[in-house]
Amino acid sequence: MKIIILSILCGILLLISFILLIQNYKLKKDARALIESIDEFTNQGKTTQISLWDNDFARLQNAVGDLEELVNLEKGKLYNENKKNVQFISDISHQLKTPIAALRLYCEMDLASGENTHAQKELELIDKTEQLIYKLLKLEKVKLDTYYMNFEQNDLNEICQKLILDFKPLFKEKNFELNGTSKIRCDREWIYEALSNIIKNACEHTDDKGNIKITITDSERSATIEIEDDGGGMAEEEIPNLFTRFYKAENSAKSNTGIGLAISKAIIERHHGLITAQNKNDGLCTTICLPKIDGYEAL
Repeated sequence: MKIIILSILCGILLLISFILLIQNYKLKKDARALIESIDEFTNQGKTTQISLWDNDFARLQNAVGDLEELVNLEKGKLYNENKKNVQFISDISHQLKTPIAALRLYCEMDLASGENTHAQKELELIDKTEQLIYKLLKLEKVKLDTYYMNFEQNDLNEICQKLILDFKPLFKEKNFELNGTSKIRCDREWIYEALSNIIKNACEHTDDKGNIKITITDSERSATIEIEDDGGGMAEEEIPNLFTRFYKAENSAKSNTGIGLAISKAIIERHHGLITAQNKNDGLCTTICLPKIDGYEAL
C-alpha cells in the first residue's frame, strides 16, 4: 500500500515538475519574443503586436505596445512641429534674400561706375550677411533633425586626410599631423563639415607656422578624434560657450560668424556623439567621441 501511495506521489510530483517546466519554457519564449519586439521597435519603429490572451504577461505585452504607440504619436507631433519651425526659418531666409540681392546689385553698379568709394566694403558686408543667413538656416535644420543623414561605414583617417589636403592651399605654412585610424558608421559629408569647422577654427587661432595635430583613437565601442593646436588656448571661462551660436572669443578672427562650431556640435549630436574642449599644453584641444552605431542606415 505504501509503495502504491509513494508511486502516486512521485507521479504527481513528476507531473507538477513537467507542467512547471512547460510554463517556464513558455515564459522564457514569451520574454524573448517581447525583447525582440522591443528591439524591432527601437531599430525599425515596428510596434509590438497586441495579445488577445488574458494573463499578466499578455497585459505587460499590451502595456509595452501602448507605450510604443504613445512614443510614435509624440514623435509624429515633434516631427510636425519641427517641420513648421524649419518652414518658418526658410520663409524668413527667403524674405531676407530679396532685399540683400537688390543691395548687391546697387553696390555692383556703384563699383562699376566708380561713384561709391565704399562699394567694395559694402559688398563684403553683404557677402558676410548672406553667409550668416545660410549658416543659421543650416544650423536650425540640423538641430531640428530635418536633414537626411546617410549612415555608412567610413574611415575617419581618410576623411581627415581629405580635410588636410583641402586646407593646405588656404594655410600653406601650417604644419598638419595626423595619427591613428578608426572605422565607424557615419554620414561622411556631415562629419567632414563638422571636422572642417573645428580644424578651420584651430588654424585661425595659431601663428602662420603653427601646428595642428589630429589624433584618432579606436576602441571597441567608439572612436575619439582630438584636434589640437598650439595657439595659446583660451580663457577657461570662455570654453563652456565655445559651441554656442554667435559666441566669439576675444581672439576670434574678424571673419568668424560664431556659427561654425555650433553647427559642428549639432552634427556630432545627430551622430549620438559628444564634443568637448579644453586647454592642453600650449593650445586648445577639441575632443569628439563618436559611438560605433550598428543598424542605422539613415537618421
